[in-house]
Amino acid sequence: MRLEENMFPIIGATPIDSIKPPQILEAIRQIEARGAKEMAHRVRTHTSDVFVWAIASGICQQDPAAIIRKALKPTDPKLRPACTKLKDARKVLTSTEALNDIWWATRLASRLLALTAARPGVIRVAERAEFEDLDGKQPIWRIPAGKMKLTRERKRDAAFEFVMPLSRQSVETVKAAMEASPSPQWLFPGIGSWRKAISDSTLSKHYRDAGLAGRHVPHGWRSSFSTIMNERAALEDRERDRAIIDLMLAHVPEGVEAAYNRAAYMPRRRELAQVWADLLMEGMPPPETLLPR
Repeated sequence: MRLEENMFPIIGATPIDSIKPPQILEAIRQIEARGAKEMAHRVRTHTSDVFVWAIASGICQQDPAAIIRKALKPTDPKLRPACTKLKDARKVLTSTEALNDIWWATRLASRLLALTAARPGVIRVAERAEFEDLDGKQPIWRIPAGKMKLTRERKRDAAFEFVMPLSRQSVETVKAAMEASPSPQWLFPGIGSWRKAISDSTLSKHYRDAGLAGRHVPHGWRSSFSTIMNERAALEDRERDRAIIDLMLAHVPEGVEAAYNRAAYMPRRRELAQVWADLLMEGMPPPETLLPR
């Protein structure tokens, strides 16, 4: 019944081996537009089950419903609310940077957070020494394993450091922070003392002050990046990008060597990081404008 009501009007007359991810996503978006997010997830699952059966039966070769899975809106956005439409994500960034009398490190930390989709706790304690080749062709942020969301055993293993390729806009933001920071260690020093990084509540308070309570939290940039980029992957029929987007969020598949994950798909990760930055930063001023004048 769910498939008949929600999927058949759009793909019912299309041969199953000719159905593409954008067609599935179009049907799912219509369900989401009704506010039925739980239903959207269930319909996608049922649709995927049909394709799995068809693949096993030799009728088709791929499951387009699986490709769009991470492009769906979360069923419970109350835990970590996030804006998952590009235009709304841009408004979030504009709102956070428009506040007056905000410590420069808070503004730049928020921008780097949005550009990298890193965890806020990692952004907060970013150190100068972690950034490499900022003036070269392959700039990276080498995050120590001890700062990553890992088991205690893995945190002590240097092999689980995370290497993040940086977009041009991320490099510009890092450089602006390095120039402004009086700390020889911290990229984003606290307002009271450069000997400490900004506090763990600084960004959350900043987003509340920007009027984003219940709409978008600092951690929400990870959902924004994942949803928007996975939707693009679905629309462009690039199934391989789904796994790469996961890697960019530091989601380490079980049973896969850390060294492999650290370097896996680095060229494509760099390309996607730049695509995301270009999409998000369109029309935004350079990071130097966020510094004290």
